[in-house]
Amino acid sequence: MSSRQSIQSLGILRSLLFFMIIIFGFWLLNERSLLSIIIEGDKSHISKIIGFLWLITSGYWLILSKTISDEKDSFNTLDFNKRGLSTTKFFNGLRAGEDKDILLNALESDLDKRLSYGILAAEIALKLGLLGTIIGFILMLQPIASLDNTSADNLKIALASMSSGMAVALYTTLTGIVVNTLLRIQFHISAISITSLLNDLAFYVEDDIE
Repeated sequence: MSSRQSIQSLGILRSLLFFMIIIFGFWLLNERSLLSIIIEGDKSHISKIIGFLWLITSGYWLILSKTISDEKDSFNTLDFNKRGLSTTKFFNGLRAGEDKDILLNALESDLDKRLSYGILAAEIALKLGLLGTIIGFILMLQPIASLDNTSADNLKIALASMSSGMAVALYTTLTGIVVNTLLRIQFHISAISITSLLNDLAFYVEDDIE
Protein backbone atom coordinates (compact mmCIF):
# COMPACT_ATOMS: atom_id res chain seq x y z
CA MET A 1 0.00 0.00 0.00
CA SER A 2 2.81 2.41 0.80
CA SER A 3 4.43 2.03 -2.63
CA ARG A 4 1.08 2.52 -4.33
CA GLN A 5 0.45 5.63 -2.24
CA SER A 6 3.84 7.11 -3.18
CA ILE A 7 3.14 6.52 -6.89
CA GLN A 8 -0.27 8.14 -6.74
CA SER A 9 1.12 11.10 -4.77
CA LEU A 10 3.43 11.93 -7.66
CA GLY A 11 0.48 13.56 -9.44
CA ILE A 12 0.98 16.98 -7.84
CA LEU A 13 4.76 16.69 -8.40
CA ARG A 14 4.21 16.06 -12.11
CA SER A 15 1.99 19.12 -12.30
CA LEU A 16 4.54 21.30 -10.50
CA LEU A 17 7.34 19.99 -12.72
CA PHE A 18 5.41 20.75 -15.90
CA PHE A 19 4.51 24.21 -14.58
CA MET A 20 8.17 24.94 -13.80
CA ILE A 21 9.17 23.80 -17.31
CA ILE A 22 6.67 26.28 -18.78
CA ILE A 23 7.97 29.08 -16.55
CA PHE A 24 11.53 28.22 -17.58
CA GLY A 25 10.50 28.37 -21.23
CA PHE A 26 8.99 31.81 -20.72
CA TRP A 27 12.16 32.90 -18.93
CA LEU A 28 14.26 31.81 -21.89
CA LEU A 29 11.99 33.73 -24.25
CA ASN A 30 12.28 36.79 -22.04
CA GLU A 31 16.08 36.48 -21.94
CA ARG A 32 16.10 36.67 -25.73
CA SER A 33 13.72 39.66 -25.61
CA LEU A 34 11.07 37.72 -27.55
CA LEU A 35 8.37 38.34 -24.94
CA SER A 36 9.06 42.08 -24.94
CA ILE A 37 8.78 42.10 -28.74
CA ILE A 38 5.33 40.55 -28.53
CA ILE A 39 4.16 42.83 -25.71
CA GLU A 40 5.45 46.00 -27.38
CA GLY A 41 4.25 44.97 -30.84
CA ASP A 42 0.69 44.19 -29.72
CA LYS A 43 -0.96 47.61 -29.56
CA SER A 44 -4.32 46.03 -28.75
CA HIS A 45 -2.96 44.59 -25.45
CA ILE A 46 -4.90 41.38 -26.11
CA SER A 47 -1.70 39.33 -25.67
CA LYS A 48 -1.41 40.69 -22.13
CA ILE A 49 -5.00 39.68 -21.41
CA ILE A 50 -4.35 36.17 -22.74
CA GLY A 51 -1.19 35.91 -20.64
CA PHE A 52 -3.04 37.03 -17.53
CA LEU A 53 -5.77 34.48 -18.29
CA TRP A 54 -3.11 31.76 -18.44
CA LEU A 55 -1.68 32.80 -15.07
CA ILE A 56 -5.09 32.75 -13.36
CA THR A 57 -6.09 29.44 -14.95
CA SER A 58 -2.72 27.85 -14.15
CA GLY A 59 -3.18 28.83 -10.51
CA TYR A 60 -6.57 27.11 -10.56
CA TRP A 61 -4.97 24.10 -12.28
CA LEU A 62 -2.36 23.74 -9.53
CA ILE A 63 -5.10 23.89 -6.89
CA LEU A 64 -7.06 21.26 -8.82
CA SER A 65 -3.96 19.06 -9.08
CA LYS A 66 -3.49 19.31 -5.30
CA THR A 67 -7.14 18.41 -4.76
CA ILE A 68 -6.89 15.36 -7.02
CA SER A 69 -3.72 14.31 -5.20
CA ASP A 70 -5.56 14.60 -1.87
CA GLU A 71 -8.43 12.54 -3.28
CA LYS A 72 -6.00 9.78 -4.31
CA ASP A 73 -4.19 9.86 -0.98
CA SER A 74 -7.52 9.63 0.83
CA PHE A 75 -8.45 6.56 -1.21
CA ASN A 76 -5.05 4.86 -0.91
CA THR A 77 -4.97 5.28 2.87
CA LEU A 78 -8.71 4.56 3.16
CA ASP A 79 -9.02 7.74 5.18
CA PHE A 80 -12.47 9.11 4.37
CA ASN A 81 -12.82 11.54 7.24
CA LYS A 82 -11.46 14.61 5.45
CA ARG A 83 -14.20 17.14 4.76
CA GLY A 84 -14.71 18.60 1.32
CA LEU A 85 -13.25 15.67 -0.61
CA SER A 86 -15.35 13.93 -3.23
CA THR A 87 -14.06 10.51 -2.16
CA THR A 88 -15.31 11.20 1.38
CA LYS A 89 -18.78 11.97 0.05
CA PHE A 90 -18.61 8.87 -2.15
CA PHE A 91 -17.80 6.43 0.65
CA ASN A 92 -20.17 8.11 3.08
CA GLY A 93 -22.87 7.50 0.48
CA LEU A 94 -21.85 3.84 0.19
CA ARG A 95 -22.05 3.44 3.94
CA ALA A 96 -25.51 4.97 3.85
CA GLY A 97 -26.58 2.29 1.33
CA GLU A 98 -26.84 4.49 -1.76
CA ASP A 99 -26.38 2.98 -5.22
CA LYS A 100 -22.69 2.77 -6.17
CA ASP A 101 -23.31 3.54 -9.86
CA ILE A 102 -25.20 6.71 -9.01
CA LEU A 103 -22.44 7.74 -6.62
CA LEU A 104 -19.75 7.08 -9.24
CA ASN A 105 -21.64 9.10 -11.85
CA ALA A 106 -22.09 11.95 -9.38
CA LEU A 107 -18.38 11.85 -8.52
CA GLU A 108 -17.40 11.83 -12.20
CA SER A 109 -19.73 14.74 -12.95
CA ASP A 110 -18.27 16.76 -10.08
CA LEU A 111 -14.68 16.22 -11.24
CA ASP A 112 -15.57 16.83 -14.90
CA LYS A 113 -17.16 20.13 -13.91
CA ARG A 114 -13.88 21.23 -12.34
CA LEU A 115 -12.03 20.28 -15.52
CA SER A 116 -14.50 22.18 -17.69
CA TYR A 117 -13.36 25.55 -16.31
CA GLY A 118 -9.87 24.95 -17.67
CA ILE A 119 -11.15 23.83 -21.07
CA LEU A 120 -13.35 26.94 -21.18
CA ALA A 121 -10.35 29.15 -20.39
CA ALA A 122 -8.37 27.46 -23.19
CA GLU A 123 -11.16 28.17 -25.66
CA ILE A 124 -11.44 31.79 -24.50
CA ALA A 125 -7.70 32.24 -25.03
CA LEU A 126 -7.99 30.92 -28.59
CA LYS A 127 -11.00 33.14 -29.32
CA LEU A 128 -9.18 36.18 -27.95
CA GLY A 129 -6.30 35.37 -30.27
CA LEU A 130 -8.70 35.26 -33.22
CA LEU A 131 -10.24 38.53 -32.08
CA GLY A 132 -6.78 40.07 -32.10
CA THR A 133 -6.29 38.76 -35.63
CA ILE A 134 -9.43 40.57 -36.80
CA ILE A 135 -8.46 43.77 -34.99
CA GLY A 136 -4.98 43.57 -36.52
CA PHE A 137 -6.35 43.26 -40.05
CA ILE A 138 -8.69 46.19 -39.44
CA LEU A 139 -5.73 48.28 -38.27
CA MET A 140 -3.73 47.10 -41.27
CA LEU A 141 -6.40 48.08 -43.81
CA GLN A 142 -7.35 51.37 -42.18
CA PRO A 143 -4.35 53.35 -43.55
CA ILE A 144 -5.22 52.31 -47.10
CA ALA A 145 -8.77 53.60 -46.77
CA SER A 146 -7.57 56.95 -45.46
CA LEU A 147 -4.77 57.33 -48.04
CA ASP A 148 -5.39 60.58 -49.94
CA ASN A 149 -2.42 60.56 -52.30
CA THR A 150 0.44 58.28 -53.19
CA SER A 151 3.33 60.50 -52.23
CA ALA A 152 6.41 58.83 -50.80
CA ASP A 153 5.87 60.23 -47.31
CA ASN A 154 2.24 59.14 -47.17
CA LEU A 155 3.14 55.67 -48.43
CA LYS A 156 5.81 55.34 -45.73
CA ILE A 157 3.29 56.32 -43.05
CA ALA A 158 0.69 53.92 -44.48
CA LEU A 159 3.18 51.04 -44.65
CA ALA A 160 4.29 51.68 -41.06
CA SER A 161 0.66 51.58 -39.90
CA MET A 162 0.01 48.44 -41.93
CA SER A 163 3.02 46.66 -40.41
CA SER A 164 1.80 47.66 -36.94
CA GLY A 165 -1.61 46.15 -37.68
CA MET A 166 -0.03 42.98 -39.04
CA ALA A 167 2.06 42.71 -35.88
CA VAL A 168 -1.12 42.87 -33.76
CA ALA A 169 -2.73 40.15 -35.87
CA LEU A 170 0.25 37.81 -35.75
CA TYR A 171 1.25 38.30 -32.10
CA THR A 172 -2.27 37.86 -30.72
CA THR A 173 -2.83 34.77 -32.87
CA LEU A 174 0.47 33.29 -31.70
CA THR A 175 -0.27 34.04 -28.04
CA GLY A 176 -3.77 32.59 -28.27
CA ILE A 177 -2.58 29.36 -29.88
CA VAL A 178 0.30 28.89 -27.43
CA VAL A 179 -1.85 29.50 -24.34
CA ASN A 180 -4.66 27.31 -25.70
CA THR A 181 -2.18 24.47 -26.27
CA LEU A 182 -0.57 24.83 -22.85
CA LEU A 183 -3.89 24.87 -21.01
CA ARG A 184 -5.14 21.84 -22.92
CA ILE A 185 -1.99 19.90 -22.00
CA GLN A 186 -2.24 20.99 -18.37
CA PHE A 187 -5.85 19.93 -17.97
CA HIS A 188 -5.25 16.75 -19.97
CA ILE A 189 -2.76 15.78 -17.26
CA SER A 190 -5.50 16.39 -14.67
CA ALA A 191 -8.01 14.42 -16.75
CA ILE A 192 -5.65 11.41 -16.78
CA SER A 193 -5.33 11.58 -12.99
CA ILE A 194 -9.10 11.82 -12.58
CA THR A 195 -9.66 8.82 -14.87
CA SER A 196 -7.13 6.83 -12.85
CA LEU A 197 -8.90 7.76 -9.61
CA LEU A 198 -12.34 6.80 -10.95
CA ASN A 199 -11.03 3.47 -12.24
CA ASP A 200 -9.44 2.70 -8.86
CA LEU A 201 -12.70 3.53 -7.08
CA ALA A 202 -14.75 1.40 -9.47
CA PHE A 203 -12.44 -1.63 -9.11
CA TYR A 204 -12.31 -1.21 -5.33
CA VAL A 205 -16.09 -1.15 -5.02
CA GLU A 206 -16.50 -4.19 -7.29
CA ASP A 207 -13.89 -6.17 -5.34
CA ASP A 208 -15.43 -5.13 -2.04
CA ILE A 209 -18.89 -6.26 -3.17
CA GLU A 210 -17.57 -9.60 -4.38
